Amino acid sequence: MNKLEVKHVSYVYGRGTPFEIEALHDVSLGFESGKITGLIGHTGSGKSTLVSLLNGLYRPSEGQVLLDGEDIFEKPKELSKVRFRVGLVMQYPEYQLFDETVRADIGFAPRNRGLSVEEVEAAVLEAAEYTGIDKDLLDKSPFELSGGQKRRVAIAGVMAMHPEVLILDEPAAGLDPRGRREILGGLRRYVEKNGVTVILVSHSMEDMAYYCDNVAVMSHAHLYRSGTVDEIFSDAEALVKIGLNVPEVARIANRLTAAGIPLEGKLYTVEGVRDALLRYRKEGTR
Repeated sequence: MNKLEVKHVSYVYGRGTPFEIEALHDVSLGFESGKITGLIGHTGSGKSTLVSLLNGLYRPSEGQVLLDGEDIFEKPKELSKVRFRVGLVMQYPEYQLFDETVRADIGFAPRNRGLSVEEVEAAVLEAAEYTGIDKDLLDKSPFELSGGQKRRVAIAGVMAMHPEVLILDEPAAGLDPRGRREILGGLRRYVEKNGVTVILVSHSMEDMAYYCDNVAVMSHAHLYRSGTVDEIFSDAEALVKIGLNVPEVARIANRLTAAGIPLEGKLYTVEGVRDALLRYRKEGTR
């Protein structure tokens, strides 16, 4: 079931001016409850514009944005409520920190929702656990932290709102491999426990392959393809056709297949290729 969806959405910047640019054209796409949907595409393909529509920051030039089947723009005075239900973590959110301590920064939105002190503290601790923030950092100033730690605090602050939909635009950009695994692995656990809908924007095909359930591919303001991770990455040629990369391990698997080694399975993750090679080796020894 789709928690959030867009129907025939278009968006034009500078409409009616000499600088008019169509950023989205007739896009229809649904985001399932309890799933992580990856959103990929070149810079300028429409990804960031789309997520801004989903959160109500932009109003579509045409079409609808539906949350639980209701158009979020039908009642403009209630858009602030929508933004509590649809949390958005923009790129480099660490520059949006402002409170005196990490604990206060993460707890800002829960406090504004009128939760009790105990409920706010529980939300802070839960969000900190999912984002890998040590408890001994909670009473420090966020401005004393490293860039990666600040990123975690900013993400935790949106998680602590307990949104029904969580949108993250390049949350692991610039982080080392360990940092990526901790943040995205925590996000996966968060979804599995809470059943929220997550939309993950990333240029990393490896992140898409490992952490997403579904993938939508944007190209030149259009929705190029959408489907499960298996469906999208099993047809690597379709991605290469529009100039997108595929996970490096998928390239290796394709070369092996072209060399006459018949591999089957999830050939876009290291584990999938390893299992396929083991099956091939086992069958070859019979």
